[in-house]
Amino acid sequence: MKKVATKVFLIFIGIGLSLYGMMMPLLSVVGEKTQGTITVVRREGGERAEAIPNRYSYSVGYKFSLDDGTVVYGNTKVIGNAYNAGISKGQASIRYLKILPYVNALEADTTLSVEHVILIAVGVFIVVINLRSRPGDNRLRQRSERIK
Repeated sequence: MKKVATKVFLIFIGIGLSLYGMMMPLLSVVGEKTQGTITVVRREGGERAEAIPNRYSYSVGYKFSLDDGTVVYGNTKVIGNAYNAGISKGQASIRYLKILPYVNALEADTTLSVEHVILIAVGVFIVVINLRSRPGDNRLRQRSERIK
């Protein structure tokens, strides 16, 4: 029973990774485009612990209005140097789902990238590995049935 629960859990993890990897690229296809405003660009923490020096994480906050006047806020992370994030306050293009506007992103983040492909591939790999039956499993099951 423990093995089945672990497999089901890993399958859900794999599906979640795949969906997360597909979310941003799908926004560029099915999402509505609107103009928003970048309201804050703030550096977080200290220098990143990477091989490349002088790299910092920045939090970028933005907002946009829906047709009915509702203001929706969003947030993203970017990597920049010590002096700027490579993005500035002001107008920006936003993509969002019409039926669920809280699923949104800056349009620049919705292009298909290597990170998205890796997330999708790892998710599919986890699902496939856990759905495959292993050759040794059948032999063990047959032995246990003979003993009974």
